[in-house]
Amino acid sequence: MSLSRFFSAVLLAAVIGSAAAAPRVEACDTCACAFNPKKAKSGGASSAFITTPTASTMGKGSASVGFLFEHQRYNKIPAADAHALHHAGHDVHGKNHEESYQLSLGYGLLDNLDVFLVAPVVSRSSTEIHSHSGLGADERATGIGDARLVGKYRLWDQGADAALLLGVKAPTGETSDKSGTGGKFEPELQPGSGAWDVQTGFAISKGFNRYISASGAFQYIYRGEGAQEFDAGDLFRFDVGISHALRPLGEYPNASLVLELHNQWALRDRSRESDSVLDSGGTTILLSPGISADLTPNVSAFFALPFPVYQNLGGQHEELDYEAIAGFSLHF
Repeated sequence: MSLSRFFSAVLLAAVIGSAAAAPRVEACDTCACAFNPKKAKSGGASSAFITTPTASTMGKGSASVGFLFEHQRYNKIPAADAHALHHAGHDVHGKNHEESYQLSLGYGLLDNLDVFLVAPVVSRSSTEIHSHSGLGADERATGIGDARLVGKYRLWDQGADAALLLGVKAPTGETSDKSGTGGKFEPELQPGSGAWDVQTGFAISKGFNRYISASGAFQYIYRGEGAQEFDAGDLFRFDVGISHALRPLGEYPNASLVLELHNQWALRDRSRESDSVLDSGGTTILLSPGISADLTPNVSAFFALPFPVYQNLGGQHEELDYEAIAGFSLHF
């Protein structure tokens, strides 16, 4: 299959998938770079992707350590308007921004099986919109986030790579952070969820020459009931990306220009007050240009600037304005 036909097919699938209603993009949900080895031990160099999982693996006995910073800024609703929406029965939260600092550890158990552990610290800022006395005050919830354990098993490596993805997110994060008014932040603003989540999916990657590669992945994330009897809606994600190295892959130093499309849609949230929160869910499609630099065979760094090209959110809540992702990884 030619590069143009491969990329057109996965792009068409992403557009079709976006028609299924129902997500909100959150820090820690979008970035897959922790699970993408820069170099597959038994298969040569692999192209760089940031928000798109690849099907390549590190190889038995190989390891990686990485750090990632992720920042998301929202188009906040003015406090007075959000307060009025709250009194009208809408589920609004005054969210301004989210950021995550993630440490990742990866290890190749087998040539075709990698496992990764990701531990984040999460910070979420908001504007007080519920309390009359504190209306408009700046608030921030910061703490340990929910840790993830993810496995990647490569099923096929002939011509193209194909892999299964399976992961679990544990409720290790802070769920009782309090605002300046003395009450707990709402579940959507806490650093942790208090829920067990399970993610499943698959990824397909193909190199077309020593410069160009493409990758695509589909994932479903089941989200369990968490703190304050809140159940965030399940997520469906589709990612596709293309990467062009400036020098032949395997030569160092090197850099790759990356363009990725991230499509996420979700079911509506459920809370103690409602089996279906109307002001939740929706569809978001992000276009993500980025660059990944292989400084040495064992050190790489990356930067991406995802921005929304389509948002169809359920009810009344803040739209994503932009996102920034940066980090580095070491490979052994």
